[in-house]
Amino acid sequence: MPEQPATAEPVAQPDWGLVVGGQLPDRGPRYVETPPDPAAPDAPFIAEPWNTVTASFFIWIALAWLWRLRGRYRDYPFMISCMPILLAGGIGGTLYHGTRTARVWFYLDVVPISLLGLVGALYMAYRLFDRYERVTRLAILFVVTALLLVVYFVVNLVLFSTLRPTNRQLSINLSYASLAVLVLTPIALVLWRTRFRHGGWVVAGVISFAMAWFFRLFDQYSAGYLPMGSHWLWHTFGTISTGAVVQYFYKVEGETVEKKPEAPANRAR
Repeated sequence: MPEQPATAEPVAQPDWGLVVGGQLPDRGPRYVETPPDPAAPDAPFIAEPWNTVTASFFIWIALAWLWRLRGRYRDYPFMISCMPILLAGGIGGTLYHGTRTARVWFYLDVVPISLLGLVGALYMAYRLFDRYERVTRLAILFVVTALLLVVYFVVNLVLFSTLRPTNRQLSINLSYASLAVLVLTPIALVLWRTRFRHGGWVVAGVISFAMAWFFRLFDQYSAGYLPMGSHWLWHTFGTISTGAVVQYFYKVEGETVEKKPEAPANRAR
């Protein structure tokens, strides 16, 4: 009797979240809430509902400040220049977590955050040297810009080259921490110089960021406690931190507005 041909066993599909060092094809990491394959026909319409909704909070911060500053855009050029970047990051983060299929949304999520951090650090450095002449301040700012860029990119290069093959999440988390240190260093110097004026907003921002960062770290261990993971709490407390820091920048830039000489037409009234 002829032998029956062996039936081929079904080939197990790979876990796409582990194909490239724990990242999905959109280059983002896998979270607890991420479906097995976001591009599958039976994948949920919104890939990560909790992460998506909370990522949209940053959109509302930007829109709220654009509304709050209406009619005063010329008085707050730094604030107004930052809000479109924050808005773009909020939109990118919302679409990134909502789809998890396109690299463009991942980059639109992470690049504006880094850009805002660097710009904020430069603005604080500029305020730190406001006693110098304009040319001197610009020269110092140029040097500080180069230094910040070198430090930030070197730190990230080291983190992602040494930790990425083993723990992509940890390398990303440490990258965010390095960005926070980069921003807080000039802020701390400005606070020291101004005797901690408006410092309560910075303290609130730091505490909120610490809580947000903890929940980002904890996400990969949170499945047993939270079925949706804890990454959405990174967004939630990150929103609170962002709101507090934005309020601080508003207060600082407002001091420049108060120092401006009153227009002749207004003095004549």
